[in-house]
Amino acid sequence: MKLSHILTAPWRAVKNPLFLYQHHRQIHALRVALAFLFGLMINLSFPIQHGSWMLVTIVVMLGNVPHLGAVAQKTRQRTVGTTVGALAGLLALALYGVSPLLSFAWMVLVILLSAYHAIGKAGYTALTVGITLVIVAGVGDGTVDESLWRTANVALGSLISMLAASLFPQRALDHWRFLLSDNLRESALIYSHIARRVPLDTEASLGRFNTRLVAMRGLMSAAASECEQSAVSFESIQRGQRTLYSLFDRMDDIAEKTAVLADGGRQRQAIVKALFRAAHGIRFLHADLLINALPEPQLKERTPGACDWLSAELSQTTRRLCDELLLLMPAILATQQTLLALSKEEALRRLED
Repeated sequence: MKLSHILTAPWRAVKNPLFLYQHHRQIHALRVALAFLFGLMINLSFPIQHGSWMLVTIVVMLGNVPHLGAVAQKTRQRTVGTTVGALAGLLALALYGVSPLLSFAWMVLVILLSAYHAIGKAGYTALTVGITLVIVAGVGDGTVDESLWRTANVALGSLISMLAASLFPQRALDHWRFLLSDNLRESALIYSHIARRVPLDTEASLGRFNTRLVAMRGLMSAAASECEQSAVSFESIQRGQRTLYSLFDRMDDIAEKTAVLADGGRQRQAIVKALFRAAHGIRFLHADLLINALPEPQLKERTPGACDWLSAELSQTTRRLCDELLLLMPAILATQQTLLALSKEEALRRLED
């Protein structure tokens, strides 16, 4: 083994998306602390006036936004909001020299518009406009020099936040696909237990499933931005998971009252295998594992019961999810600058375990 490979192994490990996902809280806390320390050192090393605004910006930008895509979105919104708010603040200072009442009227008008647009898609931008206006203009009696220092500090804080987000970057897309992988694996286990009438704490399993589903909802916008795809694809996959949740809930209700499917377990095995393969495919970035060969449900051999219909619907939902993930996979792979996924053989070995 080459010495360079050995020396770079720790660096490659901490950049692995799976490692970043498993330790995302610790890494995020370390990233914010390092960014704050860097901003603090700049303040102590250079005669920067109102440097506290730089530190405030770093904490606000990174505080509860761990993912690179979300930070990039927030930076763009904050840049626009800061620019507009700074210009509005400078105008308020100029108007104060003419008439304090005119300056106050202008500030109230800007805050009114900011609050109106704060409830909507551009909410953060509008909110930043109002905050920056107050930072720059104060109560209208500040100086232009002071206002420019505050604006520069906010801009520098935003830049430091963006650079910090690039340090061991946690992509919302990676977090999203790992949560999806866990849900697909949970789905396979839930269905396998229900179909075989093996006791299972279904309520707890569905609770974990739903918790991940809610977390994925919050990641969709940033994930779509990172892979430059429409959020429609992510919403469709989200609907598919909600369908799985509903099917398992209904299956659990009727499982104790009905017999096991009379097909020798063929359909159950095919669905479980497809779900496990999809879970490994999206986790380890192997598109061929998403290509499933689920057989069409055979409902004409006998009078189908409730379990037959639910299993048939589960089979169709699983097939649709795999197809949608297969279409999304090229965009996901394009975001991986260095492919750190496991080899296909390793993924298949884990699938068989």
